[in-house]
Amino acid sequence: MESKGIIAGTFESELQRAKDCKPGGDIMPKKEKRLLFTRQFLLDRRSLFPKKLPTYRILDWSFYPTLCEIYMWMDSIIKNSARVVTGFDIGRSYEGRLIRGLKLSFKPGRKTIFIESNIHAREWITSAACTYLIMELLYSRDPDVRELAESVDWWIIPVLNVDGFVYSHEKERLWRKSRRPADPHCMGIDLNRNFNFKWSLRRCADPCSNVYSGPYPESEPEVKQLVEFINNNIPEGSIKIYVALHSAAQAVLVPWTHTKVPPQSYATLMYVAKAFVEALYPRYHTKYRCGSSANILKMFTGGSKDWAYAVKHVPIAFTIELPGRGSPKRFELPETMITHVGAELLDGFRGMIKAVKLLESQAVVTGTFTSELLRAKDCKAGGNAISYTKRSLILL
Repeated sequence: MESKGIIAGTFESELQRAKDCKPGGDIMPKKEKRLLFTRQFLLDRRSLFPKKLPTYRILDWSFYPTLCEIYMWMDSIIKNSARVVTGFDIGRSYEGRLIRGLKLSFKPGRKTIFIESNIHAREWITSAACTYLIMELLYSRDPDVRELAESVDWWIIPVLNVDGFVYSHEKERLWRKSRRPADPHCMGIDLNRNFNFKWSLRRCADPCSNVYSGPYPESEPEVKQLVEFINNNIPEGSIKIYVALHSAAQAVLVPWTHTKVPPQSYATLMYVAKAFVEALYPRYHTKYRCGSSANILKMFTGGSKDWAYAVKHVPIAFTIELPGRGSPKRFELPETMITHVGAELLDGFRGMIKAVKLLESQAVVTGTFTSELLRAKDCKAGGNAISYTKRSLILL
């Protein structure tokens, strides 16, 4: 079902929406105010100019949306699905933009899956696929999708690195970091190196590096406010799945990132990761790898996934790397791929939730755990022994 776009009916609401995705909060250039006023003038006289009325693009997943277009779409979702959708924000970025999210809750008392997306500015496919996922969770009539949507509460932030995201749209397409000055000569911090877990162990101290970790853990407002929001607004222990959406390694990554030694619940994590990978494969035969970040990619510290797993004790914490691996333009997937990747993401989550429910029922432990453990080993990147814990058998 197509989402419904909105065109604001008042100059004040239009001005506020623009402030949310522009820097500085209350500061707006006079030129933009004049443009908004002119647009409202035409809106008020739309019967006289029906074919010349300026409009925003409505999300149909045929293009990569800007931050303002995503926020306008979110407003329409909140308005049209108020019974199950609640908007929230975690605060403002370094440049003053609002960092917004949506909570989808169909039934009270459900456990939580938390998804953060586009922490790296250039990874546009993440927010595009993320909004596609939201649309399907809300409007799909597929019974399997309805079961998926209603089985948990979904907390989703489509764009975490709002400043970098806007900069990548307006100035430099492959920009990765935030937009806070790192030193007098270099700009930006890698927000996915700034979380407070093992931060100093393998941090990058070069301010000009593309993976600069920042001066200290949680130094960046985007990271600090995300951590504080989760700590203050989501009951301790209720987040059972944490997903950081990235591109373009085409993989499901489990802890750890700082070491190749697997965590105690490695078999459980790999079982769920394998379920995600197997569930998305049939649609377009896309092959994802799965394993620890340290084994598949490289070792670093300060990532959100490891923070969620170690500090917040989230049983299932993944980085899901969307497609692009092997392509010279891996961060610039064609727009025709958006719906493909979004549909695969939805399929993967269906497999993930089914696997978690199977674990919860302990069917894996009683009689079939050995075969499932072998499946996890088949997907394992490395030769370390796998240990198992009942940590995640109280998931959903």
